[in-house]
Amino acid sequence: MAACPLPLGCAVTATAYPDTPAAVPPRLQAGAMRRRFWGVFNCLCAGVFGALAAAAAKLAFGSEVHVGLCITSIVVMFSANSLMWTFFSRGLSFSMSSAIASVTVTFSNILSSALLGYLLYGECQEVLWWGGVFLILCGLTLVQRKLPPVWKPVPHKQQ
Repeated sequence: MAACPLPLGCAVTATAYPDTPAAVPPRLQAGAMRRRFWGVFNCLCAGVFGALAAAAAKLAFGSEVHVGLCITSIVVMFSANSLMWTFFSRGLSFSMSSAIASVTVTFSNILSSALLGYLLYGECQEVLWWGGVFLILCGLTLVQRKLPPVWKPVPHKQQ
């Protein structure tokens, strides 16, 4: 028997959608965790390759650089950029949302840039900079929670 379509202006009642979600089988939960791990892993790799590309660009276009080092740094920059975009697109395909992937790549890029800056150029970051990194990590933790909070629908007032 075919269901009759609702007339215009009518809404679906809340009883059509129960408050308790359907149970997910354990084998699908394991697959989801595996996909989530590979999404985070690919996004972390994308951030590292992005920082490597930025460090190579800084080295290539710095003052008083030998021509051979400049050409090598440009090749490393293009290679690292292509790897960064490859890992980022793979991370997007594995992630639950693009926001999670973007924040993870940003966080990984910031930490990798700080490490490469210290190792290659002797740059030290200020306490305020590390405070900002901590706030980004807190935001990443909030975004990567297991499930979003369940909001109960507000009863509609009739006039």
